[in-house]
Amino acid sequence: MSPESADQTARERARNFERRFEGRLNYGYQGIPIFAAPGLHELAAERLSAVLPDAHAQVLELGAGAGALSQRLADLGMQVCASDLFDANFTPRDRIDFVALDLNQSFAEQLNSRFDAIVALELIEHLENPRHFFRQCRQLLGENGYLVVSTPNLANPVSQAVFLREGVFQWFRENDYREQGHIMPLAPQVLRRCWDEAGFLCTWEGSVSDPYRLLHRRRNRGTRLLARVLSKLSKTAPSLQGEVYVAVLQVRPDANR
Repeated sequence: MSPESADQTARERARNFERRFEGRLNYGYQGIPIFAAPGLHELAAERLSAVLPDAHAQVLELGAGAGALSQRLADLGMQVCASDLFDANFTPRDRIDFVALDLNQSFAEQLNSRFDAIVALELIEHLENPRHFFRQCRQLLGENGYLVVSTPNLANPVSQAVFLREGVFQWFRENDYREQGHIMPLAPQVLRRCWDEAGFLCTWEGSVSDPYRLLHRRRNRGTRLLARVLSKLSKTAPSLQGEVYVAVLQVRPDANR
């Protein structure tokens, strides 16, 4: 496949995602729909507030979607710049700066700014190169800057049970690839290597949302039972067995040398 064809394929996946979620409201913030696992936005805002000393910190949200998290952070006093591949669905454009970026490209050079923090929730699984993404984020962060990332948690027992029964992870079935653009399943251990190589250290990690929440009690009974067994056998800490993996990263001091 030529580079031009590959780029077109990536954009079509993104447009499928845009059409798939247009007008669908799971729950929201200030009337803005949230297309994320329950509790994820709340957790991200809480963790950012805990680590940013300046209430008016400069924060970049990548993969902002409709803008619910951007608005939440702005309401906390943060100076927010939001970004996504498309601007059509971003609601609070009259209140929050927005820039359209293709994160599969070298996006850091398109932003003439340094930020105190970057938030990228349920995003990296949509991208072609996670190492490239972390390197680009590092360029955009100032000294001691923070990066909050999340992705579907391959270490949760339901995802592992789904893989054993179906050969694919939770949130990475064929329809997730075509309709949601989930192209890159990343285990926490792989992510740790990626961000370490890019010059980050992890200051906090956890998980959020019940991985069993979408399993039908009868239709998915076998998967539920297997997941319960795997949870008991797993050496993964209970705090890391949620549906979505979340990490708070900080620029490593030696990365500035």
